[in-house]
Amino acid sequence: MKSDGERLYIGRKRGRGMGVKWTLSSLLPALLIFLITAVLVFAMVFISSMTTAIDRMIIMLGSSSIVTEEEVDVSSWSGASINKTREGEGVVFTEEGKSIIRLKGVNESYLQGEREEALKIVRSGEEVKNAIIVSTTLARKLNLELGSSMTMMLYEKEKNRTRPILMTVTGIFDSGYAQLDRYLAYVDFSLLDGEEEWEILLDQKDDLEKRCQELDELGIPYKTYREKYSALYLNVRQSVSILYLILAFVALLAAFFSTDIVSVYLSRDRQDIAALRLLGMEEKRIRRIYLSLSLFAVAVSALGGTVLGLLLGLLSPSLIRIVASSNPGLVEYYISSFSVTVPTMELLLMVLAMVVLSAITLFISLSTSGRKELMAIVSDR
Repeated sequence: MKSDGERLYIGRKRGRGMGVKWTLSSLLPALLIFLITAVLVFAMVFISSMTTAIDRMIIMLGSSSIVTEEEVDVSSWSGASINKTREGEGVVFTEEGKSIIRLKGVNESYLQGEREEALKIVRSGEEVKNAIIVSTTLARKLNLELGSSMTMMLYEKEKNRTRPILMTVTGIFDSGYAQLDRYLAYVDFSLLDGEEEWEILLDQKDDLEKRCQELDELGIPYKTYREKYSALYLNVRQSVSILYLILAFVALLAAFFSTDIVSVYLSRDRQDIAALRLLGMEEKRIRRIYLSLSLFAVAVSALGGTVLGLLLGLLSPSLIRIVASSNPGLVEYYISSFSVTVPTMELLLMVLAMVVLSAITLFISLSTSGRKELMAIVSDR
């Protein structure tokens, strides 16, 4: 147990009654840990938010959560919807140039609800024959706007031929993920002659594995978006895993920086430590005091860095939007519009691991080099 004298000494060294300026200067040796923690927290919030947004956008721009070859009754699945679709290919021509195009034949209900909100569809409101809804990426490339006309060479699979069709742009969508929506366009279901598929869009909170198990029990063949777009999905997941591994090494490195705090404190308090020894305080109790002081500085810095990192993370969507508006090419592989997701458990584990590792390195430091410094302080006296 700490004596009253120890508690008073520790309190004074932590800044009690010493003024704000002195307290801040005492925490200055932990500034590096504060900055590293802020960067780590920001990176984790950004990665988590971006990964969640990309994962959901793959569903929205692809074939929904699950695609089957026959209709499924999803009325008992909370928040789920099912739509019949077809896929096709073609080439579009305008005065500004040409582009290949991946077509999705859908009914009006397909582009409603969550998908309409996620894709930020702007419509002209006109009812025209051969309407098409294109992405902002394609519209920018071919200088298209609502009401623009263009010629499309549509490939008909069943007849193994192409035929020209005059299309009118009645909608423009912006998924914020240019890499995925670059060649995507929506047309009426009846315009395409490909095989029919049934796309099931699950609610974000629904359990994909549970629904797949139900389909297995019914004997209905299906593919999840993770299987259909396995290369893209695995690439995202592997990239995130590598980034988290790098962050873990950085957090480990930051813990070792805490040893500098001990050296600074021992050097700063040479006279006070010598006085404690002359008053009869044991060396191990002095080491315990400076372990407590150093851990306090680490904890305060980690907490402050976490708060700053969270604030920066909350601002990351605005930052990405600013970058996207000024230079779209820089965020081509990212989503320019997303909601912030805070990985609470991962952040707690990271900060806790950093503090624990700091405690271990501080204890070792004080047991070896710290002991030598204490002896040198006493001998100087």
